[in-house]
Amino acid sequence: MNASGVVFVAALNGSALGLGAEFAWACDLRVMADGDFFIGQPEILLGIIPGGGGTQRLTRLIGTHRSLVAILEGKPFTPEEALANGAVDEVVPQDEVVTRAVELAEHLGARSKGTVAAAKRAVYFGGSMSLTEGLHVERTEFFARVMSPESQELMLDYTATTEATGELPLYNPKTYAQALASGSVPGRRSTNGR
Repeated sequence: MNASGVVFVAALNGSALGLGAEFAWACDLRVMADGDFFIGQPEILLGIIPGGGGTQRLTRLIGTHRSLVAILEGKPFTPEEALANGAVDEVVPQDEVVTRAVELAEHLGARSKGTVAAAKRAVYFGGSMSLTEGLHVERTEFFARVMSPESQELMLDYTATTEATGELPLYNPKTYAQALASGSVPGRRSTNGR
């Protein structure tokens, strides 16, 4: 999942403990239902520790200290606590969880699969290394993407748009909003039929 060009969004339409929480932590984003629900790692109450990635993924999501306290206590987060701690990305009414998760997946899925995969590898793998090693992973992924035909076309179009308009497209709020919505910077190719 961490190296895939697919964006994984967990739709938590109820409580998730132990392995259920670990599946959610493994996803790229998490949308949780508001209500009397909870998410967490109760394993310590059974005399064990999380074994499906909870000690590693929760730590990377919310930080070492918060993760350790949550795991040692075995007390789950409410939706509000999960959001405040960064364990979930959004809390919505229960009847909107799946719809919102699909919206996020479609929105982020509009981005280049190869670039999504490269960004995920740089963040997930590089982020768990030393800074020097992480920067090496980032550079490797950057150069692989910048040389791809797709990225070359987008960058050449961005440069041509800049030359034609006299401004950097991403400094125009309207253009930036269009780019965020569509997954790439609109440019001359989208206005001249190319």
